Amino acid sequence: MTMNPSIKKKTTPREKKRRIFIVSMLALPVLQWLVFFAYVNINSVLMSFQSISYSTGKITWTLKNYTRFFNELTQLPYIRGALKNSFIAGLNNLLLVLISLILAYFFYKKIPGRSIFRVVYFLPSIISIVVYTMVFKFIFDTSIGPINIVLQKLGVEATNLPAWFGDTHLAFPLIMLYCLWVGTGYNIIILGAAMENLPESVMEYSKLEGVGKFRELFQIVIPMIWPTLSVAFLGCITVMFSLFIQVSLLTGGGPGNSTYTVAYMVNSLVSGYSSDLEWGATMGLCFTVIAAPMVIILKKILDKVGEHFGC
Repeated sequence: MTMNPSIKKKTTPREKKRRIFIVSMLALPVLQWLVFFAYVNINSVLMSFQSISYSTGKITWTLKNYTRFFNELTQLPYIRGALKNSFIAGLNNLLLVLISLILAYFFYKKIPGRSIFRVVYFLPSIISIVVYTMVFKFIFDTSIGPINIVLQKLGVEATNLPAWFGDTHLAFPLIMLYCLWVGTGYNIIILGAAMENLPESVMEYSKLEGVGKFRELFQIVIPMIWPTLSVAFLGCITVMFSLFIQVSLLTGGGPGNSTYTVAYMVNSLVSGYSSDLEWGATMGLCFTVIAAPMVIILKKILDKVGEHFGC
């Protein structure tokens, strides 16, 4: 006896509960994506083509925001300064990855006291960024900071002491130093975890062959952890267009806007009482168009290197 295919199988109460559970678990992330990604980004694109009169609520569709962007990109020094600082931040993050790679390798080789050093390097990654920025600012405080006190003890006149965060030439390098101090621990954990998963047979063979530490790192370890390392390198471009919290907490833009980055500049345009939402949306979209090809090109280069390594 064959069943009629037109007769639908009755859904059991257990199956109904399972479907309700799946839908309820998916509903929140889908809703978040629709509201905080799809709606926000679509609205930002539309807003970049608008000129809004906040007194009357009138919206005019125009291209003047983009004309303004290309004019001010070449004319205003603070925009050029923000681009320069953002590029330096990307290079600083590259240095951060390289330092983390070397430290993670030494920890992997079980140097004496590695557990203590792991805690020391990782602590900044688990404590609030606000706490660490307060500590860092205190260290370089011009009145009671320990750095200036030590310099005075060494004979430096009070009038010759550096202004640190009040100096247009020192403020941004200090932010980069802070990023190195705080960001190293997280990368050490990620790269160290990748090294811990390396095949023991390969490492034992290299040891028996008398491979030195330098050669082992560059010819064995790096090629085998390349997928993880390449993601860290991609983060360099991400940092270029997303660094603003550190700037906001440490300098608030710095003296003479000397610590402006692209992300801080855009954030300052859309926050506060004198916000310019259309102009901020335009700048955000333009810099996204600049960043996207950079990410794609770097990803292709890293993939090519990975193919050479056999990844």
